[in-house]
Amino acid sequence: MVTARRKMRSRRGASRLGCLFQIAILAGLVYVGSVVADDAMAYFRYRDAMKMEVRFASTRTDAEMKRRLRVFSDSVKLPVTAKEVNIVRNERQIRIWTEYDVDLVLPFYERTFHLKPSAERSF
Repeated sequence: MVTARRKMRSRRGASRLGCLFQIAILAGLVYVGSVVADDAMAYFRYRDAMKMEVRFASTRTDAEMKRRLRVFSDSVKLPVTAKEVNIVRNERQIRIWTEYDVDLVLPFYERTFHLKPSAERSF
């Protein structure tokens, strides 16, 4: 009778740690995802702002578009080098771009990403 109880306990599927390992992995993924998502969202928002400036380029000067993009880069907390916006325009098209580096710093891992948001439109 004693042996039958031991078999039932060992076959139950429970461990001493329970689901602690899965929770630790999930917490790590959430942390990494939140760090990466902030930088990714800032990049996409900045690129969308450039697309908006390109869309209204016929009514705005280059200096005004640069000023607006500099203010926007401050609002999404991009590095200072992201404020160096380049604008090239001719009779048929306009192109806006910039380049900046973002450092991803995680425990036991570090990497620098070189980002180049841009927008262009033909008239």
